[in-house]
Formats: sequence, C-alpha cells, structure tokens
Amino acid sequence: MPARPTLSCRQQVEVFFRDRWLCHWCGRPVVFPPALNMLQDFIRAEGHVVPVAYFHPRWSRRDAPLLDHLGVVLDHVEAFAKGGATDASNLVVACCKCNSLKSDAAAATHAAKHPKRQIKARYGEPTAWDGLAAVFVTLARARPNTLARSDRRWLSALEAYYESAG
Repeated sequence: MPARPTLSCRQQVEVFFRDRWLCHWCGRPVVFPPALNMLQDFIRAEGHVVPVAYFHPRWSRRDAPLLDHLGVVLDHVEAFAKGGATDASNLVVACCKCNSLKSDAAAATHAAKHPKRQIKARYGEPTAWDGLAAVFVTLARARPNTLARSDRRWLSALEAYYESAG
C-alpha cells in the first residue's frame, strides 16, 4: 500500500470548518485536541494544583475523556486502505469514536450498522461551534514562547482561515 499523503494543517482546517466541526457520522460537535492541550498547559502554568484531564498524547479515556470520544479527526469516506483518495472531497470530520467504529468499512456499511440518530436539539444545530479553535488561537497568541512547531503550524493555518473568512 502506498504511503498516506500528509495533509497540511491548512487543508485540515478547511475541512473542519466546511463540516462545521460536527461529526459526519453521528452529528455530535467535536473538539480540537491542540486547544485542550493548550488549555491544560495554561491551567498548570497558572499554578492550579487540581489535576485536569483535558489532554493526553494517546487520547486515553482516563487522561483525556473528551478526546477519547469527541476529539476531531478526519475520516476518509472511502477508506484510504481500500483506495480512497486523500483529498477534501473524500474527507469528512469525524469524532474519534465514530472513526474507530467505522475503521475501513464502506460508508454505506457503516451507516447501516450505526445509523445516524436524530439529535433532538431544543434550539437547533450549533451555528457558531468551532471545536474550541478560537481558544487555541487566543492561548497561542498569549503564550507564543510555549508553542511547539506543530502548534505554530496550527496557529498559522487557523489565523489564515479566520482572516479569509473574516
């Protein structure tokens, strides 16, 4: 099998916002893992002694319960392992749980096994949900010296998106 092409942060951000930060398979809002990592680091740096479970590199349930279920990932509608392209037309936002459940199944097979349940939202679907991307941008700008190289790439991609959408 050929190596999976790497998607730039900018390409990923475009898909996140295109899909409104909602899981394609279950419809639930997803969260941006680097935002929770940044938030956890900020809380620790501020001297809070109560441990928080916002982020873990392996997204373990014990150490990052939101990511275990609702961490945003990009999913290939037609699985890459089965020849699916890695371009925006074949990528959708998924929560970690649905991505795991779908694995490399065909979209129709997955949808038949796990039908999308109608979410009974009293006030409708979220219209301004951003997966906490704005939290990430705000904290990254406030603490630029703490950013890892990947954080700087995410910040650049998010700022470019916000500037173009603005």
